Amino acid sequence: MFLTELRVEADKDSDMCYTLISGGCGEVSVMAPTIHERNNWLKKIAIAQKHISDTERSILHRQQSKEKELSIMGRVLVTVMAGVSLSERQNEVRARRPQGLLRTHILSGTKLDSWGKGMLQSFCEVSLGSQAHRTSIATSPHPKWDSTMQFLVKSLSEDVLCITVYEKGYFKPNEFLGRTEIKIHQIYEESRSEPGAQPQLHKLRLHEVKSGEVILKISLQLFDRCRMSKHHS
Repeated sequence: MFLTELRVEADKDSDMCYTLISGGCGEVSVMAPTIHERNNWLKKIAIAQKHISDTERSILHRQQSKEKELSIMGRVLVTVMAGVSLSERQNEVRARRPQGLLRTHILSGTKLDSWGKGMLQSFCEVSLGSQAHRTSIATSPHPKWDSTMQFLVKSLSEDVLCITVYEKGYFKPNEFLGRTEIKIHQIYEESRSEPGAQPQLHKLRLHEVKSGEVILKISLQLFDRCRMSKHHS
């Protein structure tokens, strides 16, 4: 049952009973041990419904403010029609021999776009192809996530490390705070030009938001250096 769709009806035959009604889930009859307990439950339901309503209005207001601030000129409607040869492509990627191991240490974020809310409870979703990890949650507009993760590199030329920052939503969807990425080929080239500079320190600007950066350390270990040298020669 969703609180936004919930209606409460009193039971005509008992002061300690009431019915929860939801369009999608039907009806549920509830009986409290005392009238006081019943009133307390109903009060908590009403408070939770008001909280959700206020939260939804706040999210809508922030979205409208962001559109105005970022000078958004319109929207794009995308209709996903179909997929072609998905299983073949997936099996091809899985069959590839890993070319290396990418160790990633997500250190911190700076100047996250909090839109005047002050403290943020934020985290990062980090992915490389189908591999995905999540950092710890940190409470600050300048969070220190200090999370380490590893990824198998299947293609030096194609793989991209993607980082998306979210504000944790406990009674609402997680809110987007920006995204950034770095190509594995770029990491490889920098490691070749400066062999002793691992792990590399990167400060990546967040996109699609007003401000924000992610600071991380990255080190790339290749499994077959001879083959990689021939591939890039």
